[in-house]
Amino acid sequence: MKTLIQTIAFFSLLATFSACEQDLEPYSSTDCRLNFVYLDYTGAVMTSDRVTEAERTSSYSFITAGAGSTERITTDTLWFDVSTMGFLSDHDRPIRLEQVSTGKDDAIPGVHYVAFDDPAFTRCCFVPANQNQTQVPIIVLRDPSLEEHDVTLVFRLAENEYFKPGYTGLTERTLYIIDRLLEPSNWSQQYFGIYGPVKHQLMIDWTGEAWDESYIRSLLSGDVGYLSYLNEFFRLKLEEENAKRLEAGLDIYKEKDGSEIRF
Repeated sequence: MKTLIQTIAFFSLLATFSACEQDLEPYSSTDCRLNFVYLDYTGAVMTSDRVTEAERTSSYSFITAGAGSTERITTDTLWFDVSTMGFLSDHDRPIRLEQVSTGKDDAIPGVHYVAFDDPAFTRCCFVPANQNQTQVPIIVLRDPSLEEHDVTLVFRLAENEYFKPGYTGLTERTLYIIDRLLEPSNWSQQYFGIYGPVKHQLMIDWTGEAWDESYIRSLLSGDVGYLSYLNEFFRLKLEEENAKRLEAGLDIYKEKDGSEIRF
């Protein structure tokens, strides 16, 4: 009886495997697609249902980008991770980006960023042969108009002869281009206190670091003890500098609205 049951179980399992094999059609689509890649705090790739609008949005400031440099930055290149869906290719495949108009303070190609049909852009925007991932560039330009107002660049992966857009939610990004200090989205009041542009500039001047989203992310994912050290360093440094200012007949450091800076 036991042998009979085992035999029936074996053939039932075999039938299940056969059914699964029949359900699995060989991948034959010739369409190749592109998606922007987002990583969570562990470094794992996030699926489209986990990516929020905040993660699709980033900002670039020429002020923080130039931290620690004696030269004035007039252009810079930002890189965004992209992955492919579909078969690989034995030759390089160009990627096409296009701007999406918002109707308000849109970045102007050739003024605030290098146009997506400019050779300086197109020669850098492709998936290398036999690869399924790469980075696409956004080349930002420091136009004087940025000192008066920020601009918005919404861009998306567009269809060409090599690729189609991928999953909804993974094909479009928003970039704010600015020439002033802006509160990083991951600013930590726990370690740095209430945000202020004057405080932000002091932190840049005293450390030579940009204190932008990327730098703060590296701190928050690192040693908590070092964050505590930085907090104490800024607190003591502020006391020291304020004492010097008072001795020189100046007021202590404050934000433009008159609020006292604290760490």
